Amino acid sequence: MGKGITFDAGGISIKPAANMDEMKYDMCGAASVLGTLRAIAELGVDRPVIGLIPACENLPSGQANKPGDVVTSMSGQTIEILNTDAEGRLVLCDALTYAERFKPEAVIDIATLTGACVVALGHVNTGLFSKDDELAEGLLTAGRTANDTAWRMPLDDAYQEQLRSNFADMANIGGPPAGSVTAACFLSRFTGKYRWAHLDIAGTAWRSGKDKGASGRPVPLLVQFLMDQA
Repeated sequence: MGKGITFDAGGISIKPAANMDEMKYDMCGAASVLGTLRAIAELGVDRPVIGLIPACENLPSGQANKPGDVVTSMSGQTIEILNTDAEGRLVLCDALTYAERFKPEAVIDIATLTGACVVALGHVNTGLFSKDDELAEGLLTAGRTANDTAWRMPLDDAYQEQLRSNFADMANIGGPPAGSVTAACFLSRFTGKYRWAHLDIAGTAWRSGKDKGASGRPVPLLVQFLMDQA
């Protein structure tokens, strides 16, 4: 499952103009799903794999979500939107609920989700979040084999407290501390019916400056993982 924000201006919580052109890469999670499906088809990997892509743009408009709005997710849980630039988790949470109908053995979501993950891990390792040790180790091993490495980050329940809202079941952001962790904690609230892992590729999906362009990560990691499972 890949985050497919085809352009992310931040919505009403608009981003600074500098480097905003790179926000066309906010669909790299979705692109990695398409790339992985094509690769495993060409390689003949004998395993059922379903790809989900929640796609939209995040732009300011008269109909845009506003900070302070409360919305109801597909799961029925309510969300207070404190920052409209934390939009990826809002499309992913419904896709995670939608995935339940397939009765999956496991779900992996891939998203250029947080600048905080770039602060934590730079552009070397993808951030990996999961409470399933076997699934996490399988992804880490595949990453090492494919030279497309990830680093496992914490997902302790204590971080969930930062998502407390006075008006809804949760807020869509948890403040500056551990921003990539609270984003993963938010997603985890929609994954109770299957094994789940989250890959935050905000630091690894594309390059800036003179080398600007998509990197193709984490397609090698995902393909190797599926080959290992098959």
